[in-house]
Amino acid sequence: MRSMPRLALPSALFALVAAPLAQAQAVTWQVVAGKSASLDLPGFPAGSRSYSDILLADGGGALIGLRMTVPSAAQGYWARREGSWQRHAATGVSGATLGPGRVGGEAGHVFLAIDGGGNDAAVDGQRVFVARAGDPANTVGATRGIWRWNTQQNIEVARVQDDGALGPGLGANAVFNGNAFAEVRMAAAGRVLINADVRLPDTSDHRVLARHVPGQGNVPCAMRGSTDPALAPGLSAGDSFDTSWTLASVALAASGRAYGTFSTSGSRSGIWEVCNGAPHALVADDVSDALGPEIGVATASFVDGSFGTARPGEDGRFYFSARYRLANGQSSASGLFWHDGVANRPLALNDAAAVYGPHWLDATWTTFNTVSLMGAGRWAAFAATARTSGGTSVDGLWRVEAGGSPRPVALVGASGDYAPETGRTWTTFLATAVFANGAILLHARTNPNAEEALWLLEPGQAPRRVLVAGQVVAVPTTSGVVQDTVQSFSIDTGYAQYGAGADGWAGADGSALVEATLSSQGDVRLLGAVTRAQDLLFRNGFDP
Repeated sequence: MRSMPRLALPSALFALVAAPLAQAQAVTWQVVAGKSASLDLPGFPAGSRSYSDILLADGGGALIGLRMTVPSAAQGYWARREGSWQRHAATGVSGATLGPGRVGGEAGHVFLAIDGGGNDAAVDGQRVFVARAGDPANTVGATRGIWRWNTQQNIEVARVQDDGALGPGLGANAVFNGNAFAEVRMAAAGRVLINADVRLPDTSDHRVLARHVPGQGNVPCAMRGSTDPALAPGLSAGDSFDTSWTLASVALAASGRAYGTFSTSGSRSGIWEVCNGAPHALVADDVSDALGPEIGVATASFVDGSFGTARPGEDGRFYFSARYRLANGQSSASGLFWHDGVANRPLALNDAAAVYGPHWLDATWTTFNTVSLMGAGRWAAFAATARTSGGTSVDGLWRVEAGGSPRPVALVGASGDYAPETGRTWTTFLATAVFANGAILLHARTNPNAEEALWLLEPGQAPRRVLVAGQVVAVPTTSGVVQDTVQSFSIDTGYAQYGAGADGWAGADGSALVEATLSSQGDVRLLGAVTRAQDLLFRNGFDP
C-alpha cells in the first residue's frame, strides 16, 4: 500500500499530528480533556482531574460537556465552547453564574445535588440539566427542577410541585411530581424538550411530553391517558396514549421538529410529530392509507407494536424500522422505511424486484439490526444479515440514499470491494456514525492481528483509517507541547444517534469525540473533524 504523506504539525497547540504509520490517514484532532495534572488546557482546572458524563453536542461545533468530580474545588458541570472550558453549575453556590439563580426570598438557594447523565447542549451552546436546589439551612424544603444555561447564567425553567410559570402548563393544581423527573434535551434559542410525570388535581399521575419556550413557559405536547385532542393521538375518537415512554422513543430533529414512537388505547401504535400543535400521526399500524407502507401493494399495512424510534433526515423526513404485511391474515416481514413528508416509502426490504434488497450476489435480507439504523440528511446506514440462495450468510453494514437502493459498504469476512483494504478483512463493528454527506465513521476490528482502528468510508472512496494505535499526538502540557503516542482508544457508545438530538460521541458537523490512552499522559479525549458533513444544525430551535 502506498504511504500517506506526512503533514506538518499544525500551529494550533492542541492538534493531532499526522500519523507516522504508513496505513494511517492524517486527520486534524485536538486534545480537549485529560486527567493528568501536567495537561494545560484553556479553562480546565489545575491538578489531577476525574470526570464523567463527557459528551459531544449532537450538532458538533466543538461543544463538549462533562461532570467534574476531582479536584473537589472544581466539582460540577463544565462546558467547552469557543475552545475554552467553563464551569457553569456547582453545588453550594448561590446566584446564577454557578448556582440556581433564584430570586426574592429564594435568592440564597443553592444547588444541593446535580443529576448525572450529562448536560445536553444545543448548537448555540446553551445547555440543560436537572438538579435539586433549596435553602442550605433548610434542605427539607428543597425542590427538584430543570435549568438551562444560556452560556452566561443558569435559568430555572421547571420545578416539581409548582403549578405556575414553572409547572407543566396544565392549569391550577397540575404539577410536575417527583416520579421520573425528568429527561431533557436542549434545542436552540433556549427551548427545552421535557419528559416527566405530572400529577393532576384528581391526584392521578400521567406521563407528559412538553416543551419549554422562553417567554412562553412550558407547553404540554402529549399526555398519557388524556383524550384532549391537543394531547391525544387522534387515531380514533376518544383514544389516548397509553404507555410511559422515555426520550429513547422520541427524536429531536435538526430542524427542531420532534417525533415520538408511542402506543395508544385500543392496541394501536405508530409515530407522531409532537410539539408542533396537536400530536399528528405520520405512521400507524393496521391501516392501508397514507399512514401505512407505500410499497405498491394497496392492502399492505404495518404491524402493531413493531415501530422503532424515528431517525430524522432532511427537514420533515425520517427513517424508521417496522414490520409489515401485504394483506390482513398474511405473515409479516421486517423492513426499513423512510417518511418523505407525504408517504412511508421502502428503504430496505425483500421486494420481488430486489430494488430494496442487499445488492450482494443473489442474497436476501434475513435480519435487520434495527437499533443500528442511523439517519443524516438524505443518507441512512444500518447493520444487517443477508443470505444467498446457496445458504452463504454475511453480516455487514449498508448505506442507502433516500429514494435509492441499499448498497453494502463493509461485509464481515469479505474480500474485494467490501473489505477494508487488500489482504485485510472486517471482523467486528464496534461503533458507527453516518453523516449528511453519506460518509460513515466506523470503529472496527480487522484481521490480520485483530487491529482496531477508526475508519472513514466515504461514497465513491476506498475506506481509510483516521485513527489507529501508534499515532503520535501533540499534547499541550505545563512544560510546553510534547509528543505522545496513542496506545489504545475507545468510543463510549455503539451507534451514534446525534440525528435524533442525543449528545454522544459524534456530531452533525462530521466530528467525533474519542477516549484515548497515551503512553505518557494517560487518559485523554481527542476531538477530530473527520469529514465535511453538511447538515441543518438546529437552525430554527423547535419550530419547523
